[in-house]
Amino acid sequence: MFKQVALLALAGLVSGCVHEATVPGRSPVAAIDALGFDALALPTTAYGPGSLVTSVRGNGLRPPFKLTYLCLPKYSNIPPPSIDTAASSQASRAFSGSFKLDATGLAALGLGASISNIEAVSIKFDNVKIEQLGFDELRSIRKGLGPECGEILADFSGQGIAYQTKQAMRADVIYTATFKRGASAEAKGIAIAALKAAFGGSVQSDSASSVQGEGLYYGLVLTKV
Repeated sequence: MFKQVALLALAGLVSGCVHEATVPGRSPVAAIDALGFDALALPTTAYGPGSLVTSVRGNGLRPPFKLTYLCLPKYSNIPPPSIDTAASSQASRAFSGSFKLDATGLAALGLGASISNIEAVSIKFDNVKIEQLGFDELRSIRKGLGPECGEILADFSGQGIAYQTKQAMRADVIYTATFKRGASAEAKGIAIAALKAAFGGSVQSDSASSVQGEGLYYGLVLTKV
């Protein structure tokens, strides 16, 4: 859908009420920041609590995050995260209603001509959860690494560019496109396919104009290790 600055905006949840208010110009990024999280450049099922990560560019970390694993979760023995119910309720309230990105916001996606026939995209979030692990659990993960993962972590930590996810905002989301007048069925299909390809998680097209993603991370709290 909308990428980078726009994509970060995706970090929220929608109330799912029958009378939702569309809020053009209201950026979810601000809401993510207000809740103490940093946005991911692209929503994804990766990099949840306990993950050992670094910047894709390897030169420090600034939101919107573009991350890569230092060690894959299957080698990290990460326990299931706990859900902070109070924080989840707060996030749900912060992201009630629907958000809308116009052509200016869409231009930040970097999807090129494939989305040129989209006038705007509305974003609705649901089932928002705040997942977290304790610092004791994070330490246990690091202590339990095998030799190779341990060496990689030590190397990146020595450079000051190793991080571990402490908390994460996760939600289901529906992106619905409004197309420009005269857009052909083929052009609409290409645009929806481009939006679908922008996600790094489990995504389904539920109609000719919508893309639905389930269980995607939108914002993280990282701790340096």
